[in-house]
Amino acid sequence: ARANAMRHSSRTNAARRVTNDARHSSTLARAMTREDRAERGGASSGDRATRRDATTAQRLTFLAMAPVFALSFQLSIFASTDGARVDRRARRSPGFEWGKFMTRSVANARFKLAPGSGTLAREKRRTVWLCNHRAWSDFFLDIYLTEGRAFTMSRMLVAYAFPLFMVPAMVCGVVFGFKRDAGDKEKLNAALDAHFDAFGGEFAGMVCYPEGTRNVRENSMPLKRGMLRYAHSRKMAVQCVCTARKERVFSSHLTCAERGLALPVYFAEVIHAEDYPDFEDFYNEIRSRWDNAWSAANGVSAAEAESLPDYTPREHVVRCTPRHDAVIVSSALLTVLGVALTWRACSKLL
Repeated sequence: ARANAMRHSSRTNAARRVTNDARHSSTLARAMTREDRAERGGASSGDRATRRDATTAQRLTFLAMAPVFALSFQLSIFASTDGARVDRRARRSPGFEWGKFMTRSVANARFKLAPGSGTLAREKRRTVWLCNHRAWSDFFLDIYLTEGRAFTMSRMLVAYAFPLFMVPAMVCGVVFGFKRDAGDKEKLNAALDAHFDAFGGEFAGMVCYPEGTRNVRENSMPLKRGMLRYAHSRKMAVQCVCTARKERVFSSHLTCAERGLALPVYFAEVIHAEDYPDFEDFYNEIRSRWDNAWSAANGVSAAEAESLPDYTPREHVVRCTPRHDAVIVSSALLTVLGVALTWRACSKLL
């Protein structure tokens, strides 16, 4: 009888998932139809430009920003004035410094609150911030948007492409590297728990990209369940944060970059896992708020974004640790070595 009951429960849950996925696909189809109508009705030229090939100026800007991005963690340390603080118990977090340097100094991007948006969740509990993945710029934009309170998940493949950036970021805990095809989900979950514990409360949560891949289309993709199950099992808070036009800031996929953009952002209401004993109810609530956040952020035109209120992330301070000191010293040595090698190469050419 118990076996029959378990089989019946499994079939019921499977049927619910199919129904929910069908409902979600229908919602996205309706949203896409509304977007198509809006586009035909006169989308701004700035919005249409994101779907065309990059201009020569955007490609040149990308080529100029690429080496800066590769050395961005080291450069953010030297660009910071935080070293003047005597109190080591209240230093700006490395993630905040890096995100601010790339967002404000390099990209000169500005966040604008979309209509109806809330603010960043700053609860004294572990939080998962679900962000939309558009381009390379996501890494620094979303870390700065979450005020350096979160670390971000990244495939280990990125470490091979940008070792000078990834190694110090991983040492400081700003980036959690993982292998996509690792297989054992419980090992990944245990590694995330260990990452939280290893940094002694420095991070209040993590940035996660629930679509599972980069998506530059105008409609959202279905959300992956893996990290949402992790959040549900750990009774974490979840907040959906969607930002429009991030792919125009710095994108390897489009081979373009642009400075001075106004980026509409929408913070959804926080969802608490303990309020949803059943995972499917938890998942459906997240998906509903994700769709609302996506539509609200991407429904703002470039012209409208300029008139929206500014959103400036707050400074997040943490206790300075030996890990931070090691990154500062190694960054200084690498910078000196890089300058010396460049000088030597230029001298031989001349």
